[in-house]
Amino acid sequence: MKKIVPSTLSDNLGRLTPDGVLQLSCPRSWSEMNQEQLRYALHIIGSGMYSSVEGRTLMLLRFTGIEVHNKNVGGWTCSVRVALDNGKTKRHFFFIQAWQIQDFIKQLEYVDSYETFDVRLESIGGFKAVDALLHRVMFEDYLNMEKYYQGYLATKEEKYALGLARLLYPDGRYAAGVSIDSLDDAELTNCIMWFSYVKKQFSKLFRHFFKPAPEGGKTVNWLEQMNAQIRALTDGDITKERTVLDADCWRALTELDAKAHEAEEFRRKYPNS
Repeated sequence: MKKIVPSTLSDNLGRLTPDGVLQLSCPRSWSEMNQEQLRYALHIIGSGMYSSVEGRTLMLLRFTGIEVHNKNVGGWTCSVRVALDNGKTKRHFFFIQAWQIQDFIKQLEYVDSYETFDVRLESIGGFKAVDALLHRVMFEDYLNMEKYYQGYLATKEEKYALGLARLLYPDGRYAAGVSIDSLDDAELTNCIMWFSYVKKQFSKLFRHFFKPAPEGGKTVNWLEQMNAQIRALTDGDITKERTVLDADCWRALTELDAKAHEAEEFRRKYPNS
């Protein structure tokens, strides 16, 4: 498949210091990106068409406003619009070499991992995102998010990502009954990376309940696991099930973590029980 380079043109401006040094701005973390920059980065990642170096180079050009004009021996002739003191702008030309590009894109290495993805697209198709760490999300919705997430990881089928997106973005401007019906590369990647980040944070916050799966262990049956979580919170009393499912997921996970901790302490004290 032939690569189609997405537009790197932007309205970002550089700045020239009084002594003629060109200063350019580029996000140094996910949280420093604005929504337009975030969507662009997620599009590059989600397309699957670019290596890490290629993708970060495209992001660098877009985020800094650098425009490449032609390739010369040893590098490229580029330009960037810079702001003037009188409120106007002018185009500043400069030459850049490959080693300089390699050095610049090092500060974008964070885009290769979801573990610092502490942001998300604020809306998809007019539907607003829930809290970044799922505060005020019902436990039932959280369980279904987990189901769809695991389904996507296992199959890479978009229907599972869509199910996840509809729970992560439930509040829309449209009439009741209308929901998200498609995702582009950026939106799909956003949903998967966001929920991966949430799971990573939950594994730190609820460390007794969220244990790493043993290597070589059997495949997890998520339906069985969800039912086990519900039984643990209801103590087997089915009349409490609706109350548990309607509870804030943080409250439910806090209780499950406490129960897991109690079980660990019991096994430690009575290893032969």
